[in-house]
Amino acid sequence: MDKLKKYLKPVVLFLGTFVFYLLLLLLLNYTGVIKLGSIVKINFVVISVITLLLGVIEGKKTSKKGYLEGLKLGGVVVAILFLLNLLFYRTFNVYILLYYLVIVVSSTIGSMIGINLKR
Repeated sequence: MDKLKKYLKPVVLFLGTFVFYLLLLLLLNYTGVIKLGSIVKINFVVISVITLLLGVIEGKKTSKKGYLEGLKLGGVVVAILFLLNLLFYRTFNVYILLYYLVIVVSSTIGSMIGINLKR
């Protein structure tokens, strides 16, 4: 149960930030500030940065093997996004696979940076 709580906080933080970000994009889209085509590109960058920052936070908490903590965090985030993707879109293609791979790599690099910042 302790391990579940350890990963629940960053995942809830990720989902909360993600929902706030999506609401902001929705507002900007309806006002005409951002077009729908550019939202996909912005979303890719923002989600990568969010997982990188969450990886840094997790890396600061661990004592060794930061890459492993980043892989775990990235795996949990990708699993949640994969389930949401299957629930709402019901498609899977190479772009989505690369998107998930970037999320895992981003959280792994973030946790390696976080463990080095702690020293």
